[in-house]
Amino acid sequence: MILQSPKEELILESCSWHEQFKKGNYLANRGDHVEAIKCFLVTIRHNPEHAMAWNNIGVAKLCLSKPDEAVIAFEKALEIDSDYRDALHNRALAYSDVGELDSAMDDLNRVISLDPEHWASYKHRSILNQMLGDSEQSFKDYIKFKDLTHGN
Repeated sequence: MILQSPKEELILESCSWHEQFKKGNYLANRGDHVEAIKCFLVTIRHNPEHAMAWNNIGVAKLCLSKPDEAVIAFEKALEIDSDYRDALHNRALAYSDVGELDSAMDDLNRVISLDPEHWASYKHRSILNQMLGDSEQSFKDYIKFKDLTHGN
């Protein structure tokens, strides 16, 4: 995790953890992932069961090309909420980045069982199936992805 100077901690602590979570989302959406993580760390320091903050730390770590650290954050989110669709999907992306394709496939299959309309999981599962040599299933997942996004 990222350590902050006492001055930075004082500034971060001056806002509520709710405000820090919002600020972290704002910073992440701007692409400032390092600062976003600092805000999310304040959030979880005050509310360690905040699954969305853990998920967002994982997303920021992915954006910073730290997939191993991202997996850890997604796992913490999933310890809190084992059916957290976005954390499962995001962990699948991180697993793909570190070459754990079977684990990534397991997560994507679970997401699709939880939410059969989650188009992004079909898209990523299509890519994974292609990487694993299953062109037929890859094509089926791609068609499902296209069908789900046709109206979007």
